[in-house]
Amino acid sequence: TSSYSDYQQFLFDKIKGLKDDFLTPIGFRKISQIFNEEGLKTPRGSPFKNNHVHSIYKKGLIREERMNRKDIVEVSQPIIEELN
Repeated sequence: TSSYSDYQQFLFDKIKGLKDDFLTPIGFRKISQIFNEEGLKTPRGSPFKNNHVHSIYKKGLIREERMNRKDIVEVSQPIIEELN
């Protein structure tokens, strides 16, 4: 399950869209300027800086990879030993 709030997911989706969907990706500084012009705040309520945008993007990608990977689980025969 996700521990992201709706706002955190909204911010990550918006950043990812600006970074990935254009022919020439927008930089983190420009994205922070766009967010500040729109009146958006960080999840802790601060104005955006480029390092905030970078952190949200980087950690969001790691989270997506972790949530979407297939875990390999192998179950083997249990070993039963007699204790003396």
